Amino acid sequence: MDYERLFQTRPLLPKFGEIALSSLIIALISGIALIPGFQSPSEPFRSVSQIVNSGFFGHFIHSCHSYAGDLFLIAVFFHVLEYLLKKSYLSYHWKAWLWLVGLMSVSLFVVFSGFLTIGSVESLDASSILKNILFAFGSVGKSAANFLLLSSERGSVLTILVHHAGTFTVLTVILVYVHLKRFKPDVYAFYYAFILISLLAVAIPAKLGIMPGANAEVVKGPWYFRGLQEMLSWMPVRIAGAALPGFVILIFALLPVTQKKHLILLRALFFVFSFYLAETLIATFLRGEGWQLTGF
Repeated sequence: MDYERLFQTRPLLPKFGEIALSSLIIALISGIALIPGFQSPSEPFRSVSQIVNSGFFGHFIHSCHSYAGDLFLIAVFFHVLEYLLKKSYLSYHWKAWLWLVGLMSVSLFVVFSGFLTIGSVESLDASSILKNILFAFGSVGKSAANFLLLSSERGSVLTILVHHAGTFTVLTVILVYVHLKRFKPDVYAFYYAFILISLLAVAIPAKLGIMPGANAEVVKGPWYFRGLQEMLSWMPVRIAGAALPGFVILIFALLPVTQKKHLILLRALFFVFSFYLAETLIATFLRGEGWQLTGF
């Protein structure tokens, strides 16, 4: 199949890289607009609830920030998929390709850290999962957990908020700049992303999740996290939370330097992606109360 032509013939659809950059800019602007509303950073759910309940503008900005992060992640995924199908990695120098691998990894974490800052039951549960994964790495993992999340539940949310708004966002912007050497996206792509995000924010306002302390039959994280939740329900944490993600990053890093073996690595990547998609679908549609399989 001529993937070069496939990705070029997209009527009315901007390039995925331009959509990702536009979404990132919208997320940055809306995130800055949300900062004054965090009057009580140690109680993030209360702060976010006050923003959302302050009126249409507050709800709209919060939803725009949430959907901009999701669209950014989706656009980055399809941008990476385009690179893989077109075998663009073969024309990259290994060091330049590593910058892209780093951008892909940080992009996921900057969006995920934003979810952790909400302070809902779902985000607190995700924080605990992340902490357990880091603890699997021994003393190094515990040091990373203390740096990212601290030890207390309240301190955890406050610390990840600082990293989301500062560390990971700045790192993402730097990596995007290194990749593109420019910040200004195509105007059409920006309008496209802004209109799409605005329509979603008005038609389907982003949900806050379950209030802390409330009872929940089942706790599910965001769509991109559910595959990991499903794997952790039946696989050892070191395999699901460490070995598989590390395996994927290693394959990505090796693609430009394995000229004769790159097709084997490419098939391995698509197998892992397919497996993760299947796990995500199971977690989304087949897991009920107590994370039990429903309909069986």
